Amino acid sequence: MLKHFHLSFRQALFGLAAVLIALLDPIGLASSTDDASSRWLNRLLATSYADTGQRQVVVVLIDDDYLQRNHTYWPLPYAEQSKLFKRLLAYKPGAVFVDLLYSHDHSRVFPGQPSGMESQLLANVFERYRQQNIPLILANSGLERGKDGAVNTLPSLLHVSSPTLVSWSGFGNQYPLAAPTSLGVLETPALSLYREYCRRNACKSLPANAEAAADLAPMTVQWGAHRSPRQALVSDVSECKVPGLLDQLLQAVFWRLGNNAQANCAYSLTLSARDLEVTASQDQALIRELLQDKLVLVGAQIAGTGDITVSPLHGKTPGVYLHAMALDNLINWGMGYYRSTPSLIGSVDVLDFIELALLALITLLKGPLEAPVVSASVRGERSRLHLEPLSAWVIVILLLAGVSATLWFNNFTPANVLGLLLLSLTLFSTRIEALLGGSRHGQSELSTQGAKR
Repeated sequence: MLKHFHLSFRQALFGLAAVLIALLDPIGLASSTDDASSRWLNRLLATSYADTGQRQVVVVLIDDDYLQRNHTYWPLPYAEQSKLFKRLLAYKPGAVFVDLLYSHDHSRVFPGQPSGMESQLLANVFERYRQQNIPLILANSGLERGKDGAVNTLPSLLHVSSPTLVSWSGFGNQYPLAAPTSLGVLETPALSLYREYCRRNACKSLPANAEAAADLAPMTVQWGAHRSPRQALVSDVSECKVPGLLDQLLQAVFWRLGNNAQANCAYSLTLSARDLEVTASQDQALIRELLQDKLVLVGAQIAGTGDITVSPLHGKTPGVYLHAMALDNLINWGMGYYRSTPSLIGSVDVLDFIELALLALITLLKGPLEAPVVSASVRGERSRLHLEPLSAWVIVILLLAGVSATLWFNNFTPANVLGLLLLSLTLFSTRIEALLGGSRHGQSELSTQGAKR
């Protein structure tokens, strides 16, 4: 009787601790398992990610090799940027997002020339985009003019482009469609480019304006695993790999296995800025085919710069890919993109209530708590193993799988799956331990009786 009480008290203690963790989130424990579960599911399901958006999105990277080939430096001088964006304009993209901040004028000053001349040359190139009805969207931090006179975007460039927010806080690992700033509500790059996509394609339930977009739940960005089949036309993909499902599963569960289960080539079709410099007519025709009418994101991959994001499939990657994947998600699912599980009361979401229901289920499930669980007659009858504790745990796992699948197919990420699995295993550990202990005890008795005979 005392042993039975001890086990029940320990289970209740574990349950109370789980409830407090779920509701109060001490030192971010619940949030950590949420993030880990989201990454885990993304890794497992990335191989089935649809390629609808991949056919519309192109990333152009300014990299170290481009700087070396052009004998230039970083930040890229405006004169060099003018050449780059002239070349890009010649290929008639559908819309362009530039993931570079223009908050300070770093034009070189030459004797006899007015200051800011180089930035004005770039503004003239950007004006050509407007004249040709190619939307040009520039990164914006959403901050007001600083005391040092710095602005989000140089006035000469702001007049020929549209701003989009690339810096936000309060959303964790989620990607907002829009957010309030000191300059007003600004949309993020994914939604800004998606609007341009919707101008040429039928889209449903597009938010009317930035304010309406800010009221929508932020996105849980899903990453795809398989690179574009057209990537081989512009780069060497012989070293690219996509880990198998087993490798993905092993690293998703055992994170210390290293990077052997990470994809090493980007999902989005990627061109280097040097690809825009080709001169052969055949090569130019290929680049035009890849860029014409596409949604193009221009970013940087320069050693020592801090514009880095973390992909659950690729590890550290240039920040422009986060915007590219968020845009890809919108093209695939529209406003039905994946998001966190909804909150029911305050910050307590659906899965928190599932944890409470799990505790109640464990209490109601019947099964022996004590050994022995193995019985056999002295005449050699087969041993009979009572599997009630194991069966109860299987029921809980099936329940979690069913709820998670329901959430997933309704475009909600069942973020706390790992936490719930560990919780269920912990709460049933005493029963399973008693089961295994009783099994060993019963087998020992059978062996002793056999020796006596």
